Formats: sequence, structure tokens, C-alpha cells
Amino acid sequence: MDIDRLRLSGIKVTTITEKIHVIQGNNRSRSPFANAILILDKAHVLMDPGCGLEITEKIARLAGIDIVITSHSHPDHTAGVHLIQEISNPCIAVPQEHAQSISSADSLASRFVEKDLAQLWKDYYLPVTGFKDFTPTQSFAHGHEFSFGETRFIALHTPGHLEDHYCLIEPDKNIVVGFDIDLSPFGPWYGNPESDIDQFKKSIAMVSSLPAEIYITSHSKPVKGSYISRRMHLYANAFDERDDIILGNMSRARWYDIEDIVMKSPIYEVDHTEPDRILKYGETQMVLKHIHGLIEKGRIIQQDGKFHKT
Repeated sequence: MDIDRLRLSGIKVTTITEKIHVIQGNNRSRSPFANAILILDKAHVLMDPGCGLEITEKIARLAGIDIVITSHSHPDHTAGVHLIQEISNPCIAVPQEHAQSISSADSLASRFVEKDLAQLWKDYYLPVTGFKDFTPTQSFAHGHEFSFGETRFIALHTPGHLEDHYCLIEPDKNIVVGFDIDLSPFGPWYGNPESDIDQFKKSIAMVSSLPAEIYITSHSKPVKGSYISRRMHLYANAFDERDDIILGNMSRARWYDIEDIVMKSPIYEVDHTEPDRILKYGETQMVLKHIHGLIEKGRIIQQDGKFHKT
């Protein structure tokens, strides 16, 4: 069997059903890598080949890939697409939102970071993932049904993490692939300009309402049964917890600018005096989203570019 050959090659595989398998990525699938989902049906399908180029190449050569599906534009989910395209020229399906930018390093940089960080982002982050430009062959939208033989998945548009983020549901077996609604201990990530907390909350609520018996994510192990709702609840609570942490780092006795708040690192809990501009940019984006939400809730006021706790 193809899956046995992959295991013998050293690839770590979690079998969900006879035809659905989770491929563990490098670094235990933590960023800048991710789990890939392998479907071995009449069609051989790989979802989100961001598991590492060596693993991706083994899968492409040992199992053969007919279709690649990407859940969203982040390179830790798309890094291996170019390699599979070189090996077997499969169908490559991407979300219709941002379909023109998902395959281009230059376009991605213009979406994900400000202009003066674009070259740094391309030089520093992309080589770690292995991403190179590729050519999509089709796009999909909310409600699209993929059928691979006995296995089918329905695409659900779940923005917030990114505008083009999708989840996939296998309705016959109540399997949900949540991708970067990943239920990780870190919590939700929304560090790009287009990320949106309110959309993210709505997407989590939509996915939470699904009758999932198995929940597969990109950066952690599959979750089953009653543990899904518990993990989803903890994951969604992170938004409010981060609001409280930000407010807890502010005194009513003074005004703060965004740099003051970010340097306390309420989300990453790191030392931003170290020169990691990309990491700091991501935290700044997330903190700004919380600040704007807290202003709308009347818990922070803004004046002349500074912020004060009410």
C-alpha cells in the first residue's frame, strides 16, 4: 500500500480513515511548517503541502499526486506546491479570494508586511519554508464540493486568519479539516494587515457548530469527540484573554503609544529588544486589532495617536 511505503520512508502518518491520512510536518508541524492531509482514493490528493520539501517530494514520488488543494495563502501551507508541480503536474486548486497572489512571492509580501519589510520577509521567511512561485490551475469558492472517489469534501470560507482561509468538511464521516483554526495552545493568529478578529470569531463559531467527530488541524494532532468543543472554547477565549492582558499592562495614570504596548509583548511574550522585525510586526498588527476593538467597546480612548485606559 502507498501509505505503508510512506511510513517505511520515515514519514510520520496518522491514519484517520482508510483513505484519509495526516502527514506530520517538520518541527512537529509547528510554523514555519504544517501538517499535510493526504487522500488516497481514486484520485490521490495532497492538501496544504507545507510539511517540508523532503517529505513532500517523497509523497509525490511514492504515492503520486493528482490534485493539490491549498487552504489559504500562507507559505507554511503552500511551500511544496511548486515541487509537486515539477514532479507530476497535478491540478492545483486555490481559494478564489486572492487567487492571483497566492502563488507569487512578490504579491504575498505586499499583502503580508509593509513595504519596507517586503524584501526582508522574502529573504528571511520564504527560504525556511521552501516556497517558490507556482501556477494554480483552478480556484474554488464557499460551498464547492471536491469528490475524489468515495471521499468528498465541501469547502467552507472561514476568513479572519486571512481573507482567503478555508476549512473543509467531509460530511459523510463528520470529519472537519480546520487548517489554521488550529486549536493550538498559542491560540488564534491574525498578524497580517488583512487579518480580522471579528471575522475570525465568526469563523470559529461556524466551525464550532459543525457536527464534527474528528477535527484535523495544521499545527497540532487530530482532536476527537467531546474534546473538540472543549478545545474550540479555549481557543476562542484567547481573544478576550488578550484584551485583558493588554488592559492589564496599561495604567490609567498615563497615555500609551502603540510602541509602548507592543514592547510589553502581551501576545508573544518575547523580548522585542531583540532585532526580529518580522516577529515584532506580526505582534504589532495583532495588538492594533485589539486596541481598535477595545476602543469600540469603550474600554480604551484614543487621542493624537495615543491610547488611555478608561
